[in-house]
Amino acid sequence: MYEFLLPVHNLVRWIFLAAAVYAIFRAFRGMSGGTPFTKDDKTAGTLLVASAHSMLLLGLILWFVSPTVQMGLSNMAVAMKDKNLRLAVLEHPLINIIGIALIQIGSIRAKKAYADADKHKRYLIFFSIGLILILSRIPWGTSPLFRF
Repeated sequence: MYEFLLPVHNLVRWIFLAAAVYAIFRAFRGMSGGTPFTKDDKTAGTLLVASAHSMLLLGLILWFVSPTVQMGLSNMAVAMKDKNLRLAVLEHPLINIIGIALIQIGSIRAKKAYADADKHKRYLIFFSIGLILILSRIPWGTSPLFRF
């Protein structure tokens, strides 16, 4: 199962990143241009939240079946001293869960806003912070696109 889910999780990462860039771009454009909050803006946010939740679900399943994580959990003292094990066992899941929570909170807070400018602003702030947190803990070194 691990060998199947890991590539799927990696694929969803790229879908998530594309959705995040698109939603943040729309929010920035809407806020700076003073445009109304349209159905397309809401759809961009919904796509981002859906891809983030898909990535989270796959990631949680992977965390429980990953041989690397299981090895780290068997000896946490060693795992905390090794940067790659610490990333897999603790940093990657924890920071990404926080980032996804911020994206969800931004979506909820935008729905509750009355003014279109406030909706764009809330999308921009929460989605950007969530994306930055997630980008900070993606294990880029394991991606074949980023090995030099």
